[in-house]
Amino acid sequence: MGKQICVDTGLVSLLYSKDCPREVDLLFKRVKQNKVEAHIVSPILSEVFYHICKKMGKQAAAVRVASFLNRYPIKVIPLNQSLILKAGELKCKHSQQLSYNDCFAISYALNKKLKFHTTKKELNKILPTLKLKTYAF
Repeated sequence: MGKQICVDTGLVSLLYSKDCPREVDLLFKRVKQNKVEAHIVSPILSEVFYHICKKMGKQAAAVRVASFLNRYPIKVIPLNQSLILKAGELKCKHSQQLSYNDCFAISYALNKKLKFHTTKKELNKILPTLKLKTYAF
């Protein structure tokens, strides 16, 4: 197994966008080949569904989220007390800049010391200790 990473909503949305960036496509090919172990916090999947549903409808969103989970060996991370408390602390400190889902995913990445793959550009200014890989949306 290769390195472990944590992925955010934007990355999955990019994967299913009309013009998926080559860098994102290559990353998920590596995930599929088990060269990279991708983790995603469970509420992020609801956010992915929402974004796809808004653009393409409920059926398309359901198909794409199911396809994502079946196609890629993604480790779906359930919420637990530690993650909930850490996310609440982040939300308290950065309520204007971060959504709850941002806080869940970032807390997990910080706790596990994983690189966080996201489309959010300003995170390095807010959380300089977060290992970050950003993609253009």
